[in-house]
Amino acid sequence: MNFLLRMKAVWQKVGLVQRALLIAIVVTFALVGGLLVHWARRPDMRMLYHELAPEEASQITEKISEEGITYELRNGGTSIYVPKEKVYQLRLDLAKDGLPAGEQGGYKIFENEKIGVSPFVQSVNLKRALQEELAKSIQMIEGVAHARVHIVRSEQTLFTSEAGKTTASVVLRLQPGYRLSALNIAAITHLVSGSVEGLTSENVTAIDSQGRLLSGESDQTMAGGAGTVQDYRERVEHNLEDKVEELLTTVLGPGRAKVRIHAVIDMNSVNTITEKYEPKGVPTKEEITTGSETEASSAGGNAASPGTTKKDEIIVTEYQVGKTVTQETVLPGEILALSVAAVVDLTLPDANDAGAGGQTARIMDSNDVEKLIENALGLNLAGGDSLKVVEARFQAPAGLLPEAEDLGGLDYLAIVGQASLGIMAVCALLVLKMFKGAKKKVKAEAESEQAAGMEGSTELLPTGGGGISEPLLLRRQIAHALENDPERVRQLFTSWIEDNGG
Repeated sequence: MNFLLRMKAVWQKVGLVQRALLIAIVVTFALVGGLLVHWARRPDMRMLYHELAPEEASQITEKISEEGITYELRNGGTSIYVPKEKVYQLRLDLAKDGLPAGEQGGYKIFENEKIGVSPFVQSVNLKRALQEELAKSIQMIEGVAHARVHIVRSEQTLFTSEAGKTTASVVLRLQPGYRLSALNIAAITHLVSGSVEGLTSENVTAIDSQGRLLSGESDQTMAGGAGTVQDYRERVEHNLEDKVEELLTTVLGPGRAKVRIHAVIDMNSVNTITEKYEPKGVPTKEEITTGSETEASSAGGNAASPGTTKKDEIIVTEYQVGKTVTQETVLPGEILALSVAAVVDLTLPDANDAGAGGQTARIMDSNDVEKLIENALGLNLAGGDSLKVVEARFQAPAGLLPEAEDLGGLDYLAIVGQASLGIMAVCALLVLKMFKGAKKKVKAEAESEQAAGMEGSTELLPTGGGGISEPLLLRRQIAHALENDPERVRQLFTSWIEDNGG
């Protein structure tokens, strides 16, 4: 009660401006306190499932409500958020109930098959199951968010000798930022054709969710993409990019380096045949031809005498000129030039760490990164290759995946809570200071009034004693004061009792 009286006295002594400031501080203190209590009681919500169908989302939220757990629906009701400590337990409980079942059941369609189903319905269910199983297999490929497969079979009838060809269509919804290469498209078309009897890869058509044709019967080169020039160049570039990124990840950490490479590749195939002849031939055949001729002579009409004989020999020699045949084949695929562009984040994972001079500390220098890339790829910068390294701070992803956890960064909730407590403490100090100033002012006024009362009371008491003892003199003075001004004596005693008793 005494405290309330003092507070009332302080309130009466402060001015109008101080009263308004005091009221504003108290209201602010109450609002901030209420917001902090509401914020502190609010759970930390994390993603349970995302991109759900409306039917599955309703079933999952019904199960969560039965357990009495709070949840939030975001992204148009396709994403469900629950408290952080309940994420994994809820996933296990929902998996026990078969949720989320997914739109593609596959061969599960035959688990609840009824008795007496017609053969036509069975064949349709078999085709549906095969389509859904193929779609689930395609969705396992990196970059494919959703897939749908349609298979068309042309059955043989009584009036035709042969059945028509089987065809299939694949619709792909890719994740943001992904683009399938020709080799990926060829793998999908061969996966579908290899899973359906009588289906060839040429009869598989693949499109994306934006209506772009990825593969079809009119594009045989794309369907068989493993042998194309574009596919070979992409494979070479991706192989070199993975090599450099793996090297930089070892030093900088995951997700802190991106490398893109453009390769100029010689795809010409050259086959060269060279024949070299030797200057001297090698004798391979020699022929000798012999001829004879006889001449007769006569003297003076007498009988003839024996004549002389001539012989001719002809030697014919054949030579074969030697030669050397050299065949050289240059296969395609030689890398003529490389253009490398790299973006790296060289700052320490803790952004608050700073080195000398107020500069942010870095793991390594950009020149060292250029040397690493140059040596890893064997670049010849003077011979036509190019290299560009840019240092930049990488931005954190906008959203968390369902499996993402706290990465040990700043706890902004705790920082805001501590800051709010600090603000509340400052407000409390201001209020206390104002009350202390007002209390001192009231106390000074009370002391001045008490001193004035004492001065008035001394005037009421007579002076001088004429040799009377001190106690007797005090009694006479009090009696004299009561006779002259009893009201003043009563106020004096009342203030004295309050000062000593309070």
